[in-house]
Order: sequence, then C-alpha cells, then structure tokens
Amino acid sequence: MTANRIQFSLLIVALVGALAGCYKAPEFINPVYSCECGSVTFGDSSYNLKMAEAVVPDSLEPLSRSYHIVADLRTPEEVDAHVPAHDLTFHFSFPEVETVTYVQQEDIQHLVQVINHGDDIFPIRNYKATDGSIVINPAYNGGEETVEFNLSIRESVDSILVGLPIAFTGTFTGIIE
Repeated sequence: MTANRIQFSLLIVALVGALAGCYKAPEFINPVYSCECGSVTFGDSSYNLKMAEAVVPDSLEPLSRSYHIVADLRTPEEVDAHVPAHDLTFHFSFPEVETVTYVQQEDIQHLVQVINHGDDIFPIRNYKATDGSIVINPAYNGGEETVEFNLSIRESVDSILVGLPIAFTGTFTGIIE
C-alpha cells in the first residue's frame, strides 16, 4: 500500500511538472528604438533618431528651450547581434529661443557626445561646434517644434579642440507641452 502511494505521488509530481514545463513562449523580437522624429548626418553617414526631447526648462521664461537627441550608430546587424550600445547624443539649450542662431556669434550651451560602450579606451568622446547654425521653428503655444542644424564640430579633449572638423547636420521634431 505504501509503495502504491509513493508511485501515485511521483506520478502526480511528474504530471504537474510536465504541465508546468510545457509553456511555449512567443518568439523574441528585438525591439528597434526609433522615434521617427528626425535624423542626423555625422561625418559621411546618416542615422535615424531613436529619441528627441524638447522641454521648457525655465517655467518663468516660456521661450527657454532645452533639446536632447540620441541616434544609434550601430548597423542593423550590430543591433541584432546585441553589440554594446554606440550612441551619438546632442544636448543644447537656449535661455530664449530665436529662429536662427549662429554658432560663431552666439554662446550656445551645447555638447555633442559619442558614447561607445564597446570601446574600453575612449568610451566617451566629446565634441564642440565651431561653426554653423541652428534654425528653430518655435511652437509658441505648444505642440510640434521643428529644429534644423548644420554644424561643423571638432573633438574636445580636456577643453582643447583636436582633429579635423566633422560635418554634423540634422532635423528633428520635438513636442512642447
């Protein structure tokens, strides 16, 4: 009788285990991050943006703006292979937005960075604009705001510009709430 109970208990455990272990998960689809809000050209290559953000940083100045965009520099094959992130980011701010700003004439708070998690020697490279313009179609009452830039940037190492100028252009749309 005890042997029958043990066999019955083992049968129940096996049956529960078989039912619980037969779950078939849906096939994994690697997400591709794209905001479909713009693109940039860095050097000789074009990249779609995966993020664009436009905010009013100073509530007392409704025409103040801060922008942040991110583009993935990896190829589609590198994304599928889960190669470490390699992003281009551009952050810039204005105390009061103007329709056209020239880099040589205005002091623009900005930073362009290439962040490469696969590079152990230089994982972050900083760049500064030396020439060019930023054109903003402001959304004075909120809504879509379009920004277009055409810049020449150079790498900055310890606040010293090095290397040759690199063309950096783009267009993106952000939402002002």
